[in-house]
Amino acid sequence: MFLSWVNVTVTNYVDLLWYLNSKPVEKKTENKPQPQPAKSGLFGKIFKPTSTPKPDDGAPPPDVANPARHPGGRPRLYALIIGINNYDHQKKLRGAVPDADAIRDYLVNELKVPEEQIVNLRNSEASRTAIIDAFNKLRDHPDIKMDDPILIYYAGHGGTLPAPPGWESGIGAKIQTIVPQDYSPTEGEEVYPIPDRTIGGLIDGIANKKGNNITVVFDCCHSGSGTRDDEAEEKERFTRAADFTVPGKPADVTISIPDELDLTIWQKDSATRGVRVPAGFVNKGVRSHILLAACSADELAKEENGRGCFTSAFLALLKNVGAEQLTYVEALDKMEQIAGQNPQCEGDHRDRIFFDAKAPTPGRACYNVTFENSAYIMKAGSAQGIGHGAEFTLYKDQASLLTTPLGVMTIKKITPFKTELEAKEQPGPKISGSVLALQTKAAIAEDLPLYVPFNQELLPVFQALASELQGTGPNSCKISLCEDRNKSRLEIVMEDNRLVFNILDQRVLKYGLSRIPYTIEPDPEDIRPVLRAAAHYYWHLNRTQPNSQIQNNIKVEFYKLEESDSDFDEAGSPERYPAGDNLCRQDVIEFNVDDDAIYGIKIVNNTPWDLYPNVFYFDNSELSITAYYKCNVSTNYRVDVPLPKKGGTLTLGYGSAGETPFEYFIPDNQDLDVGFLKIFLSTEPLDLSKIPQHSPFVDGRGMGAANRDPAPTWGSILVPVVQRRTQ
Repeated sequence: MFLSWVNVTVTNYVDLLWYLNSKPVEKKTENKPQPQPAKSGLFGKIFKPTSTPKPDDGAPPPDVANPARHPGGRPRLYALIIGINNYDHQKKLRGAVPDADAIRDYLVNELKVPEEQIVNLRNSEASRTAIIDAFNKLRDHPDIKMDDPILIYYAGHGGTLPAPPGWESGIGAKIQTIVPQDYSPTEGEEVYPIPDRTIGGLIDGIANKKGNNITVVFDCCHSGSGTRDDEAEEKERFTRAADFTVPGKPADVTISIPDELDLTIWQKDSATRGVRVPAGFVNKGVRSHILLAACSADELAKEENGRGCFTSAFLALLKNVGAEQLTYVEALDKMEQIAGQNPQCEGDHRDRIFFDAKAPTPGRACYNVTFENSAYIMKAGSAQGIGHGAEFTLYKDQASLLTTPLGVMTIKKITPFKTELEAKEQPGPKISGSVLALQTKAAIAEDLPLYVPFNQELLPVFQALASELQGTGPNSCKISLCEDRNKSRLEIVMEDNRLVFNILDQRVLKYGLSRIPYTIEPDPEDIRPVLRAAAHYYWHLNRTQPNSQIQNNIKVEFYKLEESDSDFDEAGSPERYPAGDNLCRQDVIEFNVDDDAIYGIKIVNNTPWDLYPNVFYFDNSELSITAYYKCNVSTNYRVDVPLPKKGGTLTLGYGSAGETPFEYFIPDNQDLDVGFLKIFLSTEPLDLSKIPQHSPFVDGRGMGAANRDPAPTWGSILVPVVQRRTQ
């Protein structure tokens, strides 16, 4: 891209923003000529460089070093990856094998794990005997050293059965199981599911010989407490009690687990450490491994578009952020929300970095750090994607990477091209000259990961971004430029001399909405308000706090309403009542829009806490956020509880809450609209009055940054709302 004011050509985001950062944004003029399109090339409309860019002060843009590989030349990670689609005596799945293959591909392609360090079991290879044998081979593998990272991944059916007499049970009188491919309930030919006790004993056996750097990932269901209608059956990795029935026996007779099943595994391998094998896959205080489970004990793990929802979100996080920058528990905070699923993380060592940082992603950027005027200065800033909340570990040089750290640093201040660090623990390390900083903890997620093609005609977009990057502090608008379109939420392109906004959020694309139906002029003054509004929108849409007690025990119902001809409220308005079925099915609200219809919401609280809800509607077509319900804020007096515990309800649009009903419409040039109903639920009243915003395309300019004040314990529910035009 040619920059006329410095007479240089640049070929990457960082260099471009370096120059734009020192150049004032041009003011809008009435007769400003339209930008001319760049010449087309092999990779799109990109100019090849004609000179080496240098800033006005003569110093080149900050250099980025490539870290050395782990000593030994290869990651020490070993893996067992199991995926089962085709069962002999269970309904078939679609996504389990593709999920297992995707995990393998991530290890091989991203982490560069040699394939000989990975054991793969797919479909008929994943018999009961083969699965148990594969666990034991990890335990006895001569090349796996103490504390080498081990990954065990399973995608397939999970289910529950009555516990044998004398067994500890995790859910009432039930045990949790995974289902091998050759499972058979036929009398005299039984092949049993693999119970939680057996899995626990096998993992304990590995931990006794290889250490507790073991990661277990289960993308399956573990509970029989929930049921779904027939429409959902093919999307769930859950084996119902009826699927465990014995041929030729009454319908309520299920296969019985012998009380001594796998006795030699769970008794022998666990006894050496003098602990009982805990019941259930998700357990508090597990010392032998870290478990990541696709859902809580009373939820169903789902498939969508031929892939498991959890594995897709999990892999997207690891690829976008980097395993070595995440602790296990942080992964749940940063993972994209999955409707109807609350992934779980358990284990005493869940605060460790993934794989204990012994399987680093190749090509991670290292940055130079110097000690100047009593401050640690890193030669990278917001233009390089540095974000608040990140941590960096200092190393003397390339040879010492991941072996001899000098200290851990946190962020004090970020500017576009420099970051001031401070030691996490005092006193800070003494350094002379330049040392290397390797990011070892992810930053707070960006509000808006954005993709903008590197085209000359889009220079006004980069000018607007450069202005936004100059904002500092945790309340500033956080936008990251992504070189990979697939990792972005929004794309800006030029069509007919107007800027167009393509939606890249998979949560929206899967329903068919791919573009915001508004365009704007390619002028920085028009672009900046849209960028701020988009960042505000995605910050509040995506922010969450895992709280399974809240998320698992809140029920949302959505109804079309009718008005009574004979009953009136105190204000003289007709009373409104639900008409027809609950439109919230499988955690999605979907209906054909009727311009004359009105709708209402019912929220049921089955938690043990009184809750204060705030309800908002996020409109993807115009980036607006509308408040449906705002709870009263705290005062010196007690605030009445809108949503009482243990069965309390709140109705919006009808009943006693006094809220008006909701209306929906689809813009004239669309046949489909997709939004999100987001419900914030907290144990104390929260003032979320700064969340709503008007559309930047319709109502105004200059939306401010999001309010980021800390909140008391809370959780949230996210429900897609899909509106279709009646054909």
